[in-house]
Amino acid sequence: MSLTVRLGERLQRTHAGVLAAHQAVVAWQLARAAAPGTPPVPAPALAAVPVPVRARPVDTVATVLYAAARAIRAAGTGPYPGSAVLTWLDEPRQQPDATPRVEHDGEAWRIADGERDVAILAPYDPRNPWPEPPVWRVPPEPRPLARTAETRLTAPGLEALGAGDIARVLGSAFDQSGQPPVALPAPWPARLLETATLLDPRGGRYTQGLLHATTRLPHGDDHDGHDDRAALAWPHCVAAALELLRVHAFHQGLHLCLPGARATMPDRRPVLVEVLDTPAPPGAELRLEAELTATGMLPRPYATADCRITVDGRPLVRLRDLGVVLKEGPEEDVLDPDRLSRRTSVTGKRVLADELHTAIFAEGDLGTVPLPGTTTRVTGRVRPRLPRGDFRMLDRVVESDGAWGRYRPGTQGLAEYDVPPDPWYVQENGGTMPQLALMETALQAAGLFSGMLGVAGEYPDRHLSCRNLDGRARLLRHVDTPGTTVEQHITLRSHSALPGGFLHRYDFQLRAGGEPFYVGEAVHGFFTPELLAEQQGLDGGTYRPPWLERHPPAPADILRFDLRRAPQPGRGRLALLEDVTLVPGGGDHGAGYVLCDKPVRRDDWFFHHHFFQDPVMPGSAGVQMLYQAVHAYALHTGLLDHLVRPRLYIALGEELHWSYRGQILREHRRVRGEAHIHQVRREDRQVLLRADGSVWRDDLRIYQVDNIVADIRGEAP
Repeated sequence: MSLTVRLGERLQRTHAGVLAAHQAVVAWQLARAAAPGTPPVPAPALAAVPVPVRARPVDTVATVLYAAARAIRAAGTGPYPGSAVLTWLDEPRQQPDATPRVEHDGEAWRIADGERDVAILAPYDPRNPWPEPPVWRVPPEPRPLARTAETRLTAPGLEALGAGDIARVLGSAFDQSGQPPVALPAPWPARLLETATLLDPRGGRYTQGLLHATTRLPHGDDHDGHDDRAALAWPHCVAAALELLRVHAFHQGLHLCLPGARATMPDRRPVLVEVLDTPAPPGAELRLEAELTATGMLPRPYATADCRITVDGRPLVRLRDLGVVLKEGPEEDVLDPDRLSRRTSVTGKRVLADELHTAIFAEGDLGTVPLPGTTTRVTGRVRPRLPRGDFRMLDRVVESDGAWGRYRPGTQGLAEYDVPPDPWYVQENGGTMPQLALMETALQAAGLFSGMLGVAGEYPDRHLSCRNLDGRARLLRHVDTPGTTVEQHITLRSHSALPGGFLHRYDFQLRAGGEPFYVGEAVHGFFTPELLAEQQGLDGGTYRPPWLERHPPAPADILRFDLRRAPQPGRGRLALLEDVTLVPGGGDHGAGYVLCDKPVRRDDWFFHHHFFQDPVMPGSAGVQMLYQAVHAYALHTGLLDHLVRPRLYIALGEELHWSYRGQILREHRRVRGEAHIHQVRREDRQVLLRADGSVWRDDLRIYQVDNIVADIRGEAP
């Protein structure tokens, strides 16, 4: 590390301390200025507060791009007007006095920082169309690490962000007070944006978010006295668009899991730079529009976008696949198993595993994660995982009193799940919480807890799969969890070693506001392929047909529906029913029967999410299908005709039981489920049905689910 860099880092740490002291003095002075008995003086509006100046690093990206633009212009070539492909090879060093070296190798311009090539600017061949970002069939939900109501930032707020005063701009969820200076975000380069507006988290062509901003082209030496063409405008546009993506990344809280977080461009990710023949005089106001194409966590938090920059309403520069990536500070090892994360829980505790760790456990390279107390690395491709994407219902692991490799009964763990304000599974379940979501919130925490106790390191060179086998659960009270944080409490009750695997039994509690609302127990199995292959269903591998095949009723007693064309309880991903057969008065108890049948499709949404490299239908989806089958029976037999806008709820205090003895994979043909109703209770604004059910994979019965209690309620007339 150069002397210049070391001195710069020391100066940044000093400035961080001075800033904190300055804020404390100002707060003390305000408090003393108030008359006795008067309430505290509110903080002045942000625009009226002079932001303390922090040492700002050189904007190495802008430095490299301006050097390239000047060299290319001097050579009489370059993308103005025209298009070029910009690719970063390495992160430029912080050397304020150094000028990047720009050379043409006959095919492309290479920009070097000392002896290292840091970027390439190559001609773009329009005969090779630029690849389009994927268009999601079901767009993923925004998943910020912290939430804020602030969506429009002006110059004072942007200055405060760049100086590290993030919580004052975005709110207490972004507070990192108490962290050592080295763990705080690195200062940003000098501000280029005048405003930044984060319009719609689901906006833009790719439904990943839409950002707007304004900036001005520089005057004087930065513009080099050139004419009003865009020869030297495009470097400013690229740097300003990167700043906008940096604002978005911090607005999403992605920096909170990276000590010393700093934003840079992704290495070896080509960016298409298209410069148009548009007048762009020095000092002109530019408008930026960024349509996000992705925001994610791996291998480090990142955001990518397509950007359009205009001047006086006319397009000046277009950027395709521009991105920023956040990286931790140079002295930080975020994967060290012996170091706590700098991330804090909702109660202020430093967590054991943050959102980056849980993302790695869901779909990252587990071979990069050191295991405690050993140099062994995991090489098996199929490993116990969290689900990924919108199906992951866990964000952080807060604490555990266990020790690696010691599966002591009574060991406890605590995790947290930040429930989205408008979760997909509530939207697609008619506005109520489905059993699927509650089961997954509990069972995912249990599986990760076992992994952190040592299962993640068992059979490191073998395939090892996690499967839920049994469970029971009760809903104690209805809780409005969207937009809150649910605590996931897990207690390991037993550990049983098997030839080729393990069984773990747990107790679980989900809590909101410190009070439990969903409780139960579960058994997970961790299986090598040989042990997993021994599953033979619930009936010893023999075919036990559904009741309808064993007791075929008269055709007049059967109701058949294709729920793809008729009302059904779920929609979108929770449209789990297709062909349904109802037999009023049928079933084992003579109170009603329903059989549902649907094909297994290789592109069924859950295979992508559950699990990475080990796709299997979640058992909770089978349970939810049976709840919906009971609801569909009530809906299409007239039991709900007296209810106004009926909705399905989980009945309070009723204990659901389930057992799984098989799995549903992409290569299977169909899924069938049946429910035997044994109680129907109708009231003025409520219908309650109680049933037991089973699920078949092809001709093998693999799930038994007992005490399915559907509580269907209507609104007041």
